[in-house]
Amino acid sequence: MKLSNIIKTIALAGFLLFLYDKSFKNNYFNYDSIPYVASAYMLSDRNLKESHAYAWNLLKEKSHPSVFNDLCCKTSYRKSMFNSSNAFGSHLPAYQTKSLYVFSIRLVSDVFNIDEFLALKWISFASVVIMVLVIAAFLFQANLMIYLSIFPIFFLMQVIPIARLLTPDGLNALFMVCAGIGLLTKRKVFSYFLLLASILIRQTNIIFFGIFLFFELRAGNYAKFFLLLFVGLMLYGINAYYFESLGYWRTFQSSLIRMPDSFVNFNPEFEISTFFSTLAAKIDWMLGDAQLNRLLSLFSLLFFISIYHLKNIEVERRNNALVPLIFISCSILSFTLIPFPDFRIYSGHLIATAVTLLFSLSNKAKK
Repeated sequence: MKLSNIIKTIALAGFLLFLYDKSFKNNYFNYDSIPYVASAYMLSDRNLKESHAYAWNLLKEKSHPSVFNDLCCKTSYRKSMFNSSNAFGSHLPAYQTKSLYVFSIRLVSDVFNIDEFLALKWISFASVVIMVLVIAAFLFQANLMIYLSIFPIFFLMQVIPIARLLTPDGLNALFMVCAGIGLLTKRKVFSYFLLLASILIRQTNIIFFGIFLFFELRAGNYAKFFLLLFVGLMLYGINAYYFESLGYWRTFQSSLIRMPDSFVNFNPEFEISTFFSTLAAKIDWMLGDAQLNRLLSLFSLLFFISIYHLKNIEVERRNNALVPLIFISCSILSFTLIPFPDFRIYSGHLIATAVTLLFSLSNKAKK
């Protein structure tokens, strides 16, 4: 075995051990895991009151008292979610619309006979481990320096926290990365399927699915473009209707302006001035924060590098160079529509951008 391959293998093994030590090895609970547990429990034909009680009782059984008290009672919103099953149920659509993720929790819990919190833990960790292995395999033949650069990217993109968060972000990152690699390796059907399925992990992924379909317009496949776009919109609509989605404006208001103690009768009126003033205020706040400005900086950096790379590549290879540019452009658009300053929401898209950009740059270097 070549020395470079030995170094690559050691680096990968070392990172995976570090990932295990800093994520799976320790227990971690966050508020979002509670409604995900309740949503998965309801798939077994349980009613709302039973699911509400089950999720909170299971959390109390598994977590430290200080953690439980923080998650149940730190704010008036959390107190409302803990004390009232109706208030809790009014917010469940925000979680149930991530139906593929919720179904995965139920499936893993049933197949391995484990509780839903442990299923969440396994899904997050396994998704990130598989993603890391896929990226490592994909770039294994690249230049050693290109390959080793994926590890600081993992740290920069918050892979360690995502592996321990009981949220859909790890699974979403896996889907985005695999879809991006599929597009680069001419497996468009596979990629479109993953992007379509990802709508059931995060509804905003409809943006990525729809814009990547412009490859079909670029190739002159107009019928295929409109058929796939129709399928994507139908899936989005059926999922939103069946799980009674909160809708764009209620999500915007509750995420960015005021989280109501209950979503019952919470129907704020849409105002375009509120949208723009909130967007401007969030960007201003994030730019001045030492932690939050990383997200906006990465948006800008990856966008400018992708544009530069596209302009300086041969015409016949521009489809590959378009992949990272589309990923980062869709990420920026997704943030603009709901400028929620939480890095984890965009991490999977940023990882996909960085990996596809590295692949394209490494191929250019070989020429």
